[in-house]
Amino acid sequence: MSPAQAEVGLPQFLFQIGWMTFSVFLLSQAGGWFSNSSSGIVSPIWPSAGFGLAVALTYGLERAFPAVYLGTLASNLLNGEPPVFLYAGPVGYGISLVLGWALLTQSVKLDLTFPRVRDFGKFVVLGCLPGPVLAGFYGILILHMSQSLSAAQMASGYLGYVQTNAFGTLVFCPFFLFVFRRQDFRPPTRIGRYEMIGYSLALAVFVWILIHVPNAGQSVRFVSIGGILILSLLVSIRFGLRTATFFQAMFIFLVPAFAAMVPTRLIEMKTLPGGGGFQLSSHGFAFLSSLGCLLVAAFRDELTALRMKFALALSSADLCVWDWSPSGWACHTPAWSEKFGLGGSRMISEEVVRNLVHPEDLAEFEEKFQKLATAEIPVWSQILRMRDADDRWLWIQLDAKPVRRTMDDQIAAIAGVMRDITSEREVIQSRITTIETEAQLRTLRSQINPHFLFNALNSIRALIGRQDVKAKSMITSLGSLLREVLAGRDAKFQSVEKEMEIVRDYLEVEAIRFGERMRYKIECPPDLLNQRVPGMLILTLVENAVKHGVSKLEKGGSIEVIVSHSPNSGALVVFVVNDGILRPGENDERVYSGQGLENTRERILLATEGRGSFEIHEIPGPRVEAIVLLPFDERFRLSVRANDLPQGMAGAFRKATGKIGHSIN
Repeated sequence: MSPAQAEVGLPQFLFQIGWMTFSVFLLSQAGGWFSNSSSGIVSPIWPSAGFGLAVALTYGLERAFPAVYLGTLASNLLNGEPPVFLYAGPVGYGISLVLGWALLTQSVKLDLTFPRVRDFGKFVVLGCLPGPVLAGFYGILILHMSQSLSAAQMASGYLGYVQTNAFGTLVFCPFFLFVFRRQDFRPPTRIGRYEMIGYSLALAVFVWILIHVPNAGQSVRFVSIGGILILSLLVSIRFGLRTATFFQAMFIFLVPAFAAMVPTRLIEMKTLPGGGGFQLSSHGFAFLSSLGCLLVAAFRDELTALRMKFALALSSADLCVWDWSPSGWACHTPAWSEKFGLGGSRMISEEVVRNLVHPEDLAEFEEKFQKLATAEIPVWSQILRMRDADDRWLWIQLDAKPVRRTMDDQIAAIAGVMRDITSEREVIQSRITTIETEAQLRTLRSQINPHFLFNALNSIRALIGRQDVKAKSMITSLGSLLREVLAGRDAKFQSVEKEMEIVRDYLEVEAIRFGERMRYKIECPPDLLNQRVPGMLILTLVENAVKHGVSKLEKGGSIEVIVSHSPNSGALVVFVVNDGILRPGENDERVYSGQGLENTRERILLATEGRGSFEIHEIPGPRVEAIVLLPFDERFRLSVRANDLPQGMAGAFRKATGKIGHSIN
């Protein structure tokens, strides 16, 4: 007993094969009846081919194959087929069935509900065509052996076999798959159902003209055929694949093909000189017409599903989809219309949009919109504030592109998206505040901890009476340093000038303490003094250079702090270079840092929204070089000019900008 038999039991297994066999028999008789009753003016179709493949895909090949063979055998016996074809003919239908089943189930992943056009296309290519093409050779060979057909008769018979079986599979296999899966063929609305009745009545009229008016002129016949094709196309567009398949399957015995209704005298071709005639062009066009309608229906289903998914996504999306045209602005996300109190209207006036934008961001908003609308820029990207229905200012990330142009290359439509980043900015701001607080406390502790003060005061005591000038200078620098650190501990950003004063006081204290073992140099062009940098950022790097660099060298060393322009004046570059080496065996940018500089790296990225960069590495000397790139703030730019780097730093700068300069916008 096979697994399939064991699963349902032998009696039920045989019962299933029985009703399938009877169905194949009835459908085979129906196909033959239609072919005979139409007096040869239409091409026949074999619905049992589609039924057999649907059964195999749904219930298994072990049920479908015997049912197809036995049902076809019974039909041939009733029709009085010749003995050779009586038993051998059904094998051809079995070959077509097995090949189609194998290709659809073993070679590809296919969703038999056909939610996408490509699924239906795979079904046509693998399920409808290869089986009839191969089985046709077998069938025509059997006929030739039994009746000694001519070449023209063999060609005509072969194409007829392929056409009838491929057409039957195309229409009836999806139809019965939907039936077995209890799919609803009805249009979804009552109006749609009345509309479907109207299409069916119109089809009946066209069929009556073609079948019962034999003396109708060619123009009347062509109009009827065209009307049938249009009806099927309308059903496909309006109701989708299930209803379109039902429409074709239910009327297939009257109109198996739209263009194949053409009488032989209208379109007749010869296979070979002197050979018999057959309707090759009408056969082919019949199949392609039906296939085209069903593909349109499959595309309609996929498009409808995508629209529904899109609508559901937009109904509660964090992302707002909008567009602009000369008629105004349109919001396609209902949740966002409600968020900003725009009501049910999709069209939004220019004045309403202006009132939503924060006054400080409005100028940039209008400028970038105008540049995009005149094709000066390809993409519009901006972070701005907008007022919601509760009168709160939300931070919004806006991105847009032109989607349509006029003949004179003006922008006729713009599409864009907006994303609420208020929560993200709050998280980032909280992280920035935490890191800044940690950095300030760490800096404060490093300056006023007992060890530092002990060393500084001991140095001052040693200088008093011997070098009073240095002692006074050290006291002045230490007092200034403590005053600036305490005064600026709550500042998130401060000017380069103020940062340089703190660094100078710190280095002056350390230089007096270390004596000749430490030398330092600070350089900054005047036009950069007004720029803003994260508070205590440069001081943290300088502290690191003293602690891990110069203080570890027996003979001491030098420290250089250089602030400069990038070559295109688009970024502020800070170099902190000191004598010393990185930790042995760890010569990469992660060392010489510890948690302090890792926080510095993260602080730079957060404070500049990812546009800044930081790295530290060893250069020949040996020396250690820390490089920070920060974007300019246009509000504090005193002048826009390129600034050459100090002597000896050009190579290091080229190396830095070559590695990380691209991250500055």
